[in-house]
Amino acid sequence: MSQHSQETRHHERRRFVRVDVYAVTRYFCTIRDKEIGVQTRISDISEGGAKLITFEEGIPVGTLVSMNFQLPTTPETFVTVEGMIRHSGLLDEDLYRSGIEFTKIPKRNLEAIRSYVASHHK
Repeated sequence: MSQHSQETRHHERRRFVRVDVYAVTRYFCTIRDKEIGVQTRISDISEGGAKLITFEEGIPVGTLVSMNFQLPTTPETFVTVEGMIRHSGLLDEDLYRSGIEFTKIPKRNLEAIRSYVASHHK
């Protein structure tokens, strides 16, 4: 099966609408008993999760991550979420994609994401 077919099938299984976004974030996670913070960017988002683009290495599947970021439409508000990395892989040379499923998100932050997605959904 081609990668395009796999991605199409994956998109059809999603519970939430996902839209493109460009948001820089710093995620924090515990790896090997040491908390690390890494700058990355979010390339798409839904109320259930997001795709993170990392440089040099992916985020291991099963990693618990916390992060905060600003959506382009509300730069005065920081969105804070926690989640688990569900998949990770090579995107391009020195670029990796990791899918995070949100597991803990305050109501006001969920509403901000919903509003962003609704205003950018085609």
